[in-house]
Amino acid sequence: MNSQTEHKQPKTTQHWWQTTRAKRVLGVTLAVALLGLGVWRFKYYPYVSTDDARVAMTVIRLAPSGAGGRIIKVNGTEGTRVAVGDILVELDHRGPQAELDRARSREAFTANEMQRSQRLVQEKTTTKQALETATTNHEMALAELKQAELALEQTYLKSPIAGVVIQQLAEAGNILAPGQTATTLVDIDHAWIAANIEETHIKAVQVGQPVSITVDEGGNLHGKVSQILAAAASQFALIPSDNASGNFTKVVQRIPIKIELDAGQEGNLRIGQSVEIKVKVH
Repeated sequence: MNSQTEHKQPKTTQHWWQTTRAKRVLGVTLAVALLGLGVWRFKYYPYVSTDDARVAMTVIRLAPSGAGGRIIKVNGTEGTRVAVGDILVELDHRGPQAELDRARSREAFTANEMQRSQRLVQEKTTTKQALETATTNHEMALAELKQAELALEQTYLKSPIAGVVIQQLAEAGNILAPGQTATTLVDIDHAWIAANIEETHIKAVQVGQPVSITVDEGGNLHGKVSQILAAAASQFALIPSDNASGNFTKVVQRIPIKIELDAGQEGNLRIGQSVEIKVKVH
């Protein structure tokens, strides 16, 4: 009996971290951690991203700069692509046309009077003072003619850019007042992306860095940072926040940046579209 007890092996205690299951869990955890580190290093670390971004374009609002008038014709509807110089709205021309005809007649009459005075001065049958008066009258007539031509020209509202009509407010028969917007255009061929980057990340963003852009409507674009504004977006708010009352909550500010698109990508964009951007900073 004693001899059998003496030959028994002592029982060893195995810790939990030494078990096969614990080793497997540790291996899986380490693999997941390494995978996550790799994804962060190659997918997120090199970029500064934001979804606070949208498509921006130059907006042109056409309105009569001189006297207003009744609209007699409207060319183009919303979505129409126009070229430089296309007539989009025509106002009643009858009054300005009559003034132009009168100015032309007066200019022709004063020109003849000036020439006649020049001939009479050469023949010494009139005075130089009469010639000066005729010359002054002709110059005044020329000025009136140019003004009449301008007034007639202003009854045609022409597109100053090649772009797209996004809002057509003019309707034939309505009265258009001076300065009242008739048509709104956008320069779609020179669109850009306006984005706001958190101030905690803006230090890494530099002009010239490449940008990947995902349009919410669908599609991917590419561009580069072209401008970083020297003020926070909150400074351009209609009603800026006032902390004079002492109730202050720190909010991370956003710095506006402008992203220039690579050539040939602007054609199908719409002003105000939401996009997501990723700026490659490393």
